[in-house]
Amino acid sequence: MARHGSLAEQLEAFRRYVTTPDHDPEPVQTNWATVPANDNNPEDIEGMRLERRWRMKPSIEEIMRSVRADDVERNDAGQIVRIGRLRFSDGTQTEQAFKLTIDGKVVPFQARMPVGAMLGTKDAAESQLGGEEDSAHVTASNRYFADMLDTLPPRYKAGGKRKRGAASNHEEAKRELAEAYANTDMSKVTFTRYPDGLPCGSARVADSFLGMQKGKKGESGSMMWQDIVSARLDRDMWAATVDSLMHSDKRVLDAAASAKSMRQVGESLGFSGKNAERRGKRALIAANDNLMSAIEAYAA
Repeated sequence: MARHGSLAEQLEAFRRYVTTPDHDPEPVQTNWATVPANDNNPEDIEGMRLERRWRMKPSIEEIMRSVRADDVERNDAGQIVRIGRLRFSDGTQTEQAFKLTIDGKVVPFQARMPVGAMLGTKDAAESQLGGEEDSAHVTASNRYFADMLDTLPPRYKAGGKRKRGAASNHEEAKRELAEAYANTDMSKVTFTRYPDGLPCGSARVADSFLGMQKGKKGESGSMMWQDIVSARLDRDMWAATVDSLMHSDKRVLDAAASAKSMRQVGESLGFSGKNAERRGKRALIAANDNLMSAIEAYAA
């Protein structure tokens, strides 16, 4: 057996000292994916396309609403430049577009809009169809949480603009609260207790209970409570094992964790030259043996 290999086997306790984490356990993650490798036969997928949502702006309804408003504006040349909220080009306006250069690169440029062209339009594909969640599934999920927590069915309320007052510091807030108490007749104050309910800030109540959801790739959610308890007990036991060591042993182990050679370990203890290498190695082996004895004592 090689000399360095034998020493590495002797320092098993020291390896645990260096590699054992000193923080709370992290959620288990994975890089496993359900998407197969891109090894499809081109002949098998020829002609297949993904259906996407197509967005056209302005919509036909908005165009007809502007036309029915009968609000037409013409320029000095008699050209129609506006119908309601719709704007049209008189031949001088430009909009950003893209073109191919000689070397095949796509670059933006300002394209001149022809006379009568509608300005500010959009005609492009957006998100892929099929990924949205139907209302029946959301309703069933909300009903599940209402039944489990014994509450009223949730009602989604879209948030609006809030009017915020002037900011006040802590002293001003205390003074305003004292004035409100002084000007209020508590004998005439009535209190209304509403029944238990669920959050209404989201259409899906499940969004407020992230711990009960399965995350996407790499986010498998929280660990099981049994695993968390076991990991914390192991961490506490390891911390107690390290605390039971003498200060000199912990000093040697900490120095060896960042040292690049046995000589640096010995130099951290006050030795120099060739003597530092021998003393550093001897001190590290002794500290390792003391740590292994402490581990065996707590494991027994």
